[in-house]
Amino acid sequence: MKQKPSYLPKKYKYSARSGNLKAEAVGVVKGAKHFPVFEGDVVFKPLTKSKPLSTPLFAYAEVFWSWVIDAYFMPAPQYQLAFCEGYEAEVEKYYDYGTVSPMIYGEGEHLLNLLEFFRKYPDDKVHIDDYVNYCQMFYDYTEILESDYFQTHPAMAEELVLQILVSILKGDQNYHYENIAFVCREDDKILRLAPMIDHEFSTYFMFPDSMPRQMYWFEQLARSIQGDEVQLGEFDYLTNETERHLMEKSATCLHKNLIYIREHYPEVCQVFLEKLSRLEKDLKEKKELFELEKGPGYPETANSDAYLIGKARYKDHDEKKAREYEVKYSGKEKQINFEVVNSVSVYEIKKIMQQMREILEK
Repeated sequence: MKQKPSYLPKKYKYSARSGNLKAEAVGVVKGAKHFPVFEGDVVFKPLTKSKPLSTPLFAYAEVFWSWVIDAYFMPAPQYQLAFCEGYEAEVEKYYDYGTVSPMIYGEGEHLLNLLEFFRKYPDDKVHIDDYVNYCQMFYDYTEILESDYFQTHPAMAEELVLQILVSILKGDQNYHYENIAFVCREDDKILRLAPMIDHEFSTYFMFPDSMPRQMYWFEQLARSIQGDEVQLGEFDYLTNETERHLMEKSATCLHKNLIYIREHYPEVCQVFLEKLSRLEKDLKEKKELFELEKGPGYPETANSDAYLIGKARYKDHDEKKAREYEVKYSGKEKQINFEVVNSVSVYEIKKIMQQMREILEK
């Protein structure tokens, strides 16, 4: 009998950390992260004031999906809600609440993400210089799977394929090339594919403060899976040419990923569909397993526009604009209705499972 995930927050003190995980963000978005590590090699991952659309449900999504992935699909490190007393006072751009999860690599090991890998080992099939890390879009993985490395390492490719299928299931709007990594030795020899982490941009949990916004982005997820053609002028409202091109590609690329996987990895598809059937059965018969529970003392209000304040202050260093946004958005938080979130998310996940099954079983 599966146990549902715990939403009881863990409590830590920043002063009691055993060290800091130093992670340089290698990619389009530059930056250094120095997240505290505590006894047992667990890392505190704070919610970020400047991260687009960040609300407390970003943390709940990490707990929910890490449990679902581990219970039904493949081993995954388990996230837990957490507080880190004193962290926000030390690093003002972060909140002192977020999640904790186990380290995913050991001593003498490091991560090498896909962006770093293809920059270091260029492949004509992978147009890595065209890659942009852009929130709220979906990514085409067919050229990655066509690369020489994955063509000559079929077991590694099959692992990646399963991760891609799960990312589509969880409606990940930020599953970019920096989220997939190899675990390597000090000499960069690849040991294995890192397990799935970073589940916060899950479509079903992104907008607890705006149902119309939530419904719009769910429709974009469903549309990309369905693969309906982009109509002439459909994205002309986006004046930035790069953004318009990215969104046109994003609008259908999940369908492209699924068709490619169905044709080239039928065995992985079969395994995924069998696992999906078990999840479908439990969603129907044990719905209570999949219901988020309000974590005692954990923030319970959401304002998915408030990140603009943090972006202006901590990324753009524009205090005037930050104060303007504070006037506009401060105090506009809405109470998270967990009953509504649970009902809507289960309904939407079932719809996406149905869509994926129809495509993969053809």
